[in-house]
Amino acid sequence: MTTGAGAFRLLIVDDEQEIAERLESMLGEDLVDLGTITFEIEQDFDEAERRLGNEQFDLVILDVRDSSQGGVAHAIEGRGRELYERIKNTRWIPVIFFTGVPEQVRHLTAPPLVEVVAKNRLEQITEAVRAGLNSGVPSLTRRLGELVDQQMRSFLRDVIAPQWEEMAETDQREIAPVLVHRLAAWLKENAIQELDGVLAASGGVAVGHSSAARVYLKPPVTRLLTAADLLRDPDGRWWLVLTPACDLYEDPPNVAKPRTAKAGYVRLAKADPVTESPLAVASQASGLSKDRDAFKAAFGPDHNRFRALPKYLDIPDLMVDFENVTSVQLKDLRIWLEQGDWTRVATLDSPFAEAMLTGHSRAVGRIGTPDINWQGLHEELGISKGKKQTEAQPAVPSVHETAREALKEQIPPPSPAPMERDGHEV
Repeated sequence: MTTGAGAFRLLIVDDEQEIAERLESMLGEDLVDLGTITFEIEQDFDEAERRLGNEQFDLVILDVRDSSQGGVAHAIEGRGRELYERIKNTRWIPVIFFTGVPEQVRHLTAPPLVEVVAKNRLEQITEAVRAGLNSGVPSLTRRLGELVDQQMRSFLRDVIAPQWEEMAETDQREIAPVLVHRLAAWLKENAIQELDGVLAASGGVAVGHSSAARVYLKPPVTRLLTAADLLRDPDGRWWLVLTPACDLYEDPPNVAKPRTAKAGYVRLAKADPVTESPLAVASQASGLSKDRDAFKAAFGPDHNRFRALPKYLDIPDLMVDFENVTSVQLKDLRIWLEQGDWTRVATLDSPFAEAMLTGHSRAVGRIGTPDINWQGLHEELGISKGKKQTEAQPAVPSVHETAREALKEQIPPPSPAPMERDGHEV
């Protein structure tokens, strides 16, 4: 396993053998404190690509110009860039461009994972390589691959093999979905702790455990627009998709009878940066405790109108407003996304996506009822006690008692009926 003060394996891709060997010697001496480092030199760019696909390396030092096999000038100049694009699709490892034409790749710089060092600045290469190895990415990549292989082996050995006869009688195409779903579920529940341990051991800084990272799938993993997508419009405003995923789903065009989206319109809820949300504005303007309490309550899961989303990378802290909702035509929104006018920034991961959609449904579909006084029943059941009356605070007469007393004062009592004796009034 690759860790700090452990073992690293580097690939140097350069068509000039002498420069590559000098680089190997210098880095071996300067980075001895990182542990054992093995260097592999490859002059052939095509062979380098093959090796990156089949072998485990922790970092690549890559030239841009390849003149080993001749060819036209623009092809020679572009071989390193082409290989870099293929490396990105093959393996996630740091890449250090070490080139005589740094201007051609300067725009790709993303330290510490992608660095550009000019060949006449040899003193800079050591620190670039050190930062790439200390980023934690080599350890993370290797450990994640080990976890996936381990889970696949155990599942095939312990689940599929013992039940092969039963499964052979069913559709064997079900094996792949079962394997993928099980692997995804296991990684989501267990891999974070494993990977955190690797990063802590290596002193890595590229990835760390974060509750905010658990909320989002960034970038989105679905092919098309889906429920709980977080979008950004041309004006920089944020929107959350509230339309159910089943209404937005469409099959790929190569399917025999592709299903099309059921929705003609997409519902979007406005998501303001937290400090610009209506609750924040009201709280700051009034300064009242009731407004501060209302603002604070919006960060919980039970608010009827608002839901908070945490900051993550370039996503700010947001407050989704279920009352500030608009609808746009699905076909228009897809065109805007394809043209780059709008951006799919992320998708809320499960169960946050479901909680957001359920919260919106509750907000727009709830029915209010008059309050019922259960105090008498509570006292009868012994779950609460009635208020005791004291001499200092005599009981306040009820409305009915007050009315009766007032009526007595307004109407004089009737005179007694006269008494008679022997037919004469007495």
